[in-house]
Amino acid sequence: MALWHRIDPDVKGAKHLENAPGQAPARLLIGGHQNGLADPILACIALQPQLHFFTRADAFRHWLSRWMMIRLHMMPVFRPVDRVDNLAERNMATFSSAYARLEQGAICGIFSEAGHLDERRIRRFRHGSARFIAGALQRKRIRDRGFEVLPMHLDFERYEGYRTAARVRIGEAIPCDDIPGIGADSGAARVALSQRMRDALMACSVNLEGGEMYNPHLAVCRFLEGAMGGPVPHHTLAAAAVLLRTDPASVKAAFETALKCGWGHPRLNDDFAAAGRWAANKPTSLAPLMWRLPAWLIFMLTTGWWPRVAEKAAQHSVKDVAFRTTLSIPLTMVGVSLTWAVLSLGAGVIYESLAAVPAVFLLLRGAQYLAMPLEDAFIDARAERRIRPLMSAPFIQKWCTTLLARN
Repeated sequence: MALWHRIDPDVKGAKHLENAPGQAPARLLIGGHQNGLADPILACIALQPQLHFFTRADAFRHWLSRWMMIRLHMMPVFRPVDRVDNLAERNMATFSSAYARLEQGAICGIFSEAGHLDERRIRRFRHGSARFIAGALQRKRIRDRGFEVLPMHLDFERYEGYRTAARVRIGEAIPCDDIPGIGADSGAARVALSQRMRDALMACSVNLEGGEMYNPHLAVCRFLEGAMGGPVPHHTLAAAAVLLRTDPASVKAAFETALKCGWGHPRLNDDFAAAGRWAANKPTSLAPLMWRLPAWLIFMLTTGWWPRVAEKAAQHSVKDVAFRTTLSIPLTMVGVSLTWAVLSLGAGVIYESLAAVPAVFLLLRGAQYLAMPLEDAFIDARAERRIRPLMSAPFIQKWCTTLLARN
């Protein structure tokens, strides 16, 4: 996944996962669910501790996926749509396994919306996570160890597409044991806890407008991400949302005109982010990175084509956008690994030397590592070249000036 996404190494709020001397409390991460299997994989890569996620039970049906899920410490959760016998008993067995892991100091994760949607906003929480927390608070060994519930936001600038940016944010611990009736797992307590957790997650999340204003707000968000060179502060997104509500017609008109003139949809590519960089006078510069060109050429000739093949395969075979990376990321990982193995072993056979095998492997791995910054710069520069002819249009200049002035 580190090949597929530009994963931000700076995990905001990572300090909330640090342990005091001699303490290792049990922790539960709660988050929204936007991007299929890519969500837990991103969290596992970006955060240092081993994570144990609840995931939909149908991901365990095939023997290969079941093997992978178990190796990733995933735990199956059954839903009514799965139409299995003894659904409640099966889920209680999963909960019991998770409680045992918490008692040993593990960090578990649950996506409280109980379903994914490829939009950068937080939806209504289901009460399964609140029910699980109520059960955890009833366990003496978990209480004695200490139990923390923390909001975790997984932010993908786009849900499909090679080398898109991905970030993780961790919020402050959410107090749970002060809610009346939570120990008895009452319905009112579950509702109150679910709302408290949702509010805490929204405080550390990108939360865009819903409905017909989602796409214009996404375009504004991508534009600001390009102009700011990274994540957009909450107050800036809030100001953009006010602009959408107070003058929706002009924002929608500019957005729709940009699409008609050839800019790509913000769900599908990075043209609006490229426009933000140009408007803020931060165009991509290739010159400082050209010393990486030999490594980039080796990368492109050997394994750099695999992500593009995987992306095309996912687009043709998977209708749900949020599940496309679930196919393209493993396909890329397998393809790159096999290519490295074939080339390394082939070098050993050709040169009749065992030393050639690790030498070629390290060469390929090093070339990929060195090539990534230049690969990202090429991708960004191509997007800027696509949008450049339109940047002089009066309506685009007015739109850019308005957004930058207000934010």
